[in-house]
Amino acid sequence: MEEWRDIVGFEGIYQVSNCGQVRSIITGKIKKLTISKHDLRPYLGLWKNNKQLICKPHKLVMEAFVSFRPEGMECCHNDGNPHNNHLSNLRWDTSKNNHADKVKHGTTNRGERCGAAKLTQKQVDEIRQDNRLQRLIAADYGVHQNTISRIKNGKRWAHS
Repeated sequence: MEEWRDIVGFEGIYQVSNCGQVRSIITGKIKKLTISKHDLRPYLGLWKNNKQLICKPHKLVMEAFVSFRPEGMECCHNDGNPHNNHLSNLRWDTSKNNHADKVKHGTTNRGERCGAAKLTQKQVDEIRQDNRLQRLIAADYGVHQNTISRIKNGKRWAHS
């Protein structure tokens, strides 16, 4: 059953539900979420005194139904889906555990998923097996010799 509570700081103006929806008390309409082009996560703008505050729905749910964010904690999605803002899917946890969740769910931005990656996992595996001079390997893959050194020493692509 969906339960609604006032959003802290916006009492009498907006409410958030335990299912992650936000509505205007004045109009009764559900607010549409916008998807960030930067990180593809949902957000919305709430207005008060002619000023807009950009909010993330998962944080609104946690603050209305659990507590304010404890010092050093982050709002984490148990299933790794940033669009699932049901209270049952959210928790306060450390940054370290949030990152471990991202690894577990495959949503971390590392390896080939990193927008700046010039190499694939297959190429990294080949580089690790290649015993030639690092400058020759670097020339073959179009990267700097330092990149090859860091891959071989486990300082880059250490997760693989």
